[in-house]
Amino acid sequence: MINALNKANFIIANSDFTKNLATKLGYENKNIKIINPGCNYPIQVNKDGKKFAENIFENAFPKLITVSRLDGRKSHKNVLMTIKNLLPKFPKLRYVSIGDGDEKNNLEKLRNELGLMDQVRFIYKSTEQEKIGLLEKSDIFVMPSVVYKKSVEGFGITFIEAASYGKPSIAGKFGGEADAVLEGKTGYLCDGNDLNNLYETLLKVLDNDNYKKLGANALEFSKNFSWNKIIKKYIELI
Repeated sequence: MINALNKANFIIANSDFTKNLATKLGYENKNIKIINPGCNYPIQVNKDGKKFAENIFENAFPKLITVSRLDGRKSHKNVLMTIKNLLPKFPKLRYVSIGDGDEKNNLEKLRNELGLMDQVRFIYKSTEQEKIGLLEKSDIFVMPSVVYKKSVEGFGITFIEAASYGKPSIAGKFGGEADAVLEGKTGYLCDGNDLNNLYETLLKVLDNDNYKKLGANALEFSKNFSWNKIIKKYIELI
């Protein structure tokens, strides 16, 4: 693989994390360029999308959301357990997870065991308008990814999609999320395996309406990922 890579003029890494993976294998650092993925969002939410989100979230606060496959790496299980711990402080909390996957049955069982039927909603299939309607209506995007069976988050474009609607993110600290979520500015990175860390991070985002300031920063940051800007970075290499 190193011989093949050395024949290329440039290697494009989607994050600083993936760049470091290549250098650890012995590839020359100087030929690796970091160009993050581009983002097609925000897309304008239509009336139906807004109505759908209003019916799901109602008068909840805080409104938490995850958009991802239901697999072990995304740490949905620990999000559910953290929600259980947050309820005494936030009895109107609601969490929506959009996506399907192998962990579906396990997560449904855990939700039932924790008594979170009213607070947690799994949406396995959604239209684009339903998804962005929920993103627009939410307060915080939560996806504290972990390393799972050697699988790790290389970047996390969904953090940028959420940011484009002015939403801060809570992300994992083990992969390339640091390129997509600026620590303390557009959200926070935490250990998705550590329930206390996840709990304290959510409180930090919610404290004194901090999520609003972080969300405003996230919106501005997301503009750096428009395809017009990302494509120019590729053209500069040619």
